[in-house]
Amino acid sequence: MQYNTDINIIGSIPDYHLIYRSLPLLINNPAELENILVTNNEFDFRTEKSRKRFLSLLNSAFVSKSEAIDELASSLMLSFKNDENAQALLLFWLFSINNKLFFELNRDIFLKYYLQGRAELPKEAVVAYIKDLISTNEDLKGKWSEITIETIASKYLTVLKKLKLVEGTKKKKFTLVRVSDELLAVFVHIISLLDNKKANFLEDDFLSFTFISKENILARLKQIGKKEWIKLNFNGVSLQVEPVFNNNNIIDGIFRRA
Repeated sequence: MQYNTDINIIGSIPDYHLIYRSLPLLINNPAELENILVTNNEFDFRTEKSRKRFLSLLNSAFVSKSEAIDELASSLMLSFKNDENAQALLLFWLFSINNKLFFELNRDIFLKYYLQGRAELPKEAVVAYIKDLISTNEDLKGKWSEITIETIASKYLTVLKKLKLVEGTKKKKFTLVRVSDELLAVFVHIISLLDNKKANFLEDDFLSFTFISKENILARLKQIGKKEWIKLNFNGVSLQVEPVFNNNNIIDGIFRRA
């Protein structure tokens, strides 16, 4: 996966309801989405170029290499249509899966600071991280100017704010993110569909994306296991977690039992 600046475009989208509405159509009926977005301009973009750019971004940022993940994401986004917080969290996970820079910024800065209990996420920390990344990555050396780096950092924080993960204007303060048992079970299912998942969930880079500390995650997963939403096996060192449901019955199995 190559680094790109999709963060800048996503940070510039004023209304994320456009994304929530578009994703299921993009995956299930792309021709209808193109008709709604490009031909009829129902989202009221000013130019045809901006409509096509938005469509291209959806594909780049949210369509994965896994058809199973895309199908599940579509079903979940529709199921969460009356729960914007759940939609936002799902979008956070999907963009992290599909965008290398967003994933690494989340893993190494945002979630690290969040789980340390810090109050704020300073833009300076994001800028410093990107500059360090450029200095150690041959593919990025000389690729992004100072202005581009500043823009990425600013738009990254804007994305987090629009996803309800930070708040504030000048200073971005962390919001308290509560991942319900239902959403945690969904997350386990999504991670199980990744090719690069770790056998030991405690060593997986995506562990912190649960917003639960390593010390508390086992207890939360056991709680879900008792509801028979996931299977888990812990030998004192390694934790193996598996979904119980498949894409066709996960929504009924988890949310309509709850």
